[in-house]
Parts: sequence; structure tokens; C-alpha cells
Amino acid sequence: MKPSKLELAILNNIRWYESMFAAHGLASETDDLVWHSHATPPPFHSNLVVRSPFTTKSDIEVYAAGIERQARPNGWSLKDSHACLDLASLGYSVLFHADWIWRDPVPAKPPSCGAGLSWAKVTTPSSLVDWERVWSGDTRNETAAPQSRQFPDSLLSSPDHAFFAGLIEGKIVAGGIANRSPGVVGLSNIFSPREFLEDAWTALTNAVSEAFPDTPIVGYERGADLDVASSLGFAPIGKLRVWCRSA
Repeated sequence: MKPSKLELAILNNIRWYESMFAAHGLASETDDLVWHSHATPPPFHSNLVVRSPFTTKSDIEVYAAGIERQARPNGWSLKDSHACLDLASLGYSVLFHADWIWRDPVPAKPPSCGAGLSWAKVTTPSSLVDWERVWSGDTRNETAAPQSRQFPDSLLSSPDHAFFAGLIEGKIVAGGIANRSPGVVGLSNIFSPREFLEDAWTALTNAVSEAFPDTPIVGYERGADLDVASSLGFAPIGKLRVWCRSA
């Protein structure tokens, strides 16, 4: 049976987790129900991602027991990819709600004249360091302040990943990441000054369409980013929520 749009988006997110853990040399596992970690995730990554809508609270308790045997100084989180689990009775609280989004393939367009930012693909380790420094300083990501690298250089050599940077006078001020999985390409980790948010989304979707032509773009967003994505042709295809549990 052909996977649904939602299934493809969830699998894309799981493939990103697998790639990030592999790049950091961290152990993880994917089965029919979930992806789950065997090590402390990088910042902004959950310890468990629900894959199947048939995953139950009892299943979660089994996976949670394994996760909680690991060192968890700041607690841990899980992504309820179908927003169908009520985990409050198990001691979890909701961190945030979001929408999975989908955009059908659209041919890439030439950059608009007079646009506020110029855009380029990040291709060198030094540029990736600069990209990550700005990413981690974004107001939505300031709590990360990673002392070790969040995005290892090995990701640059992967044909399934691309980092894009928006520049003003040669300095990175915006960006995003594309990650390809079967049937789709994900767009995530978008950051931008608020005044350039719509321009950044427009340029990034165009850059992804050029780098991975004839491929639907997926992801999940909330708030202002979801509003901008909707204005650019992204459609909501399902709900998700992230639950957290204290240490």
C-alpha cells in the first residue's frame, strides 16, 4: 500500500533523527512503532518519535523504561507524531503542538530582484561553523548554546542533506536544512530575522525545489512559521505534539 502524506512526513523526520545520531556516533533504533534513542540526543531532538498511530500508552511505558535507565539530567521528551496519545496520567506534560505540512512539487523560480537576502548552499566546514553559530543565536534556539557541534561536518558530504544560508553583505543571518527521504524532502531548522521571515521561507522552498527537483517538501511548524508556510502553498496534513517528562 502506498504510504500516506502523513506517513512520508513522519518517516522523513525519523530519517533525520537517524542521520543526526549516526553523525554524532550515537546509538538509536527504529521499529514498526517508534524511533527511540539509546543515548542523550542533541539539543532540540526528542528521545523517542512515535511512528505508528497504533502505538499505545503501554508501548510508551516499555520504551520509557529503557530511556529512563540512561542519564537524563534535564529530563526527556517524545514526539507524539499523530497527536493521539494522552500521556498526562503517566507524568508527561505537553511542550508544544504543531502541524505537519506538505507542499507539492513546484519548479524552482529565479531569485527575485531586490530581495533582502542573497542565498547560497553551505559547502565547507568553516561555513557550517558560521551557519551553526548564527542558528544557535537565533531567539528560538538561544537555549542550545552548544559547547560541542550540533551539526557535524559529515552531514555536508551526504547527498540527502543540504544546508542553505541567507546572507547580508556576506554575513549569514538566516538559513534552513533540507533532508531527503523516500518520496519527499524535509525542510527544518529555519531561522531568520523576523523582518525577513517570509523572504527566507520563499527562498528556502525555492532552493530545496532546485536541489531536489520534482519532490514534495514536508516538515512541521507552528506559530508565525506555520502562517508563512501556509501562504506559500504548504497544507496541513496532520497534528503532532511533543510531550516532556522531568528528570
